[in-house]
Amino acid sequence: MHLFKDICLHLVLLAATTLSLPTLSAEADYVIQISVDGLRSDAVTALGPSNAPNFYRLRREGVFTDNARTDVDATVTLPNHTTQITGRGVAGEIGHNYTSNGTPVPTATLHTNKGAYISSTFDVAHDNGLSTCLYVSKEKFIIYEQSYNDIYGASDKMGIDNGRNKIDAYLFSEETADLITAYLNAMTRSPYNYCMLHLRDPDAAGHGSTWNVTPGSGYLNAVARIDHLLGKVLTTIENDPTLNRRTTIIITSDHGGRSSTTTHQPFSDAQNYTIPFYVWGAGAATRADLYTLNATGRAAPGTRQPAYSEPVQPIRNGDAANLALQLLGFGSVPNSSINVSQDLNIAP
Repeated sequence: MHLFKDICLHLVLLAATTLSLPTLSAEADYVIQISVDGLRSDAVTALGPSNAPNFYRLRREGVFTDNARTDVDATVTLPNHTTQITGRGVAGEIGHNYTSNGTPVPTATLHTNKGAYISSTFDVAHDNGLSTCLYVSKEKFIIYEQSYNDIYGASDKMGIDNGRNKIDAYLFSEETADLITAYLNAMTRSPYNYCMLHLRDPDAAGHGSTWNVTPGSGYLNAVARIDHLLGKVLTTIENDPTLNRRTTIIITSDHGGRSSTTTHQPFSDAQNYTIPFYVWGAGAATRADLYTLNATGRAAPGTRQPAYSEPVQPIRNGDAANLALQLLGFGSVPNSSINVSQDLNIAP
């Protein structure tokens, strides 16, 4: 049975392609997609501008909403991060179907789980000749390195063969300060065109002491630490002539959390599925609300979690995948379903 499964997987990989849509006009040379694990939207407002100066800078100088949504069926880490890089919801025939939230075995991939190749932002960027990286603060994110390595990544069908390995650099460190230092050192030496950064601190604090947004709480202190790290990223971009005015940052989260417990389930709780979405830098408007900019294409959901079947969607963390590719000048992730037409507007 295992041999049959392996043969089927290799046949899928041989047949898979990672073609993007025709090249578009690029707004950025570098896109940094940041997921702040467990970030409640109201944590930033609870801190205020004096304690979260960099989040507030992103609000002033970019576009944002505090009322974005997670995946409909899951408010847990790996399923939602998979949505963020594939542009696909979790459940159903068109979903990526990755529901595990634990550290995978070495042979596991997104593709073996689905029974078909799951294309990602890394595929499209890398197959079009761009450099990519994944810097993460939880060990279980190795699932993406395993899925897009030189064995299980799809063959490159776009012009020059850039190989199966879609992630040029992978780094795991639980110490987010060290992770950001390593990332910024790499970016100043030879910048990656597309990178996902995962920062764990708010999630770790929430699981340890609840997602309490009372001033001085352990959770808010963790969000303040992330704000400090974001300041380092912004300073590096501004002071580097290669990155300055040529870089866009997308920030969102995988889930929020409950102020009275140490969990972020059930998925039907608004405290769990309400998350922020920020865009700052090249191509982005300033001091703009994302729902105002997208009045005809997205609808503010109030406190609801709309189903994917509803004709007008809220802004979701899954929008990030195809927004990142649009900024880089490429079409959407093959077989994606969220923001597949790349109509999320961030421009003035």
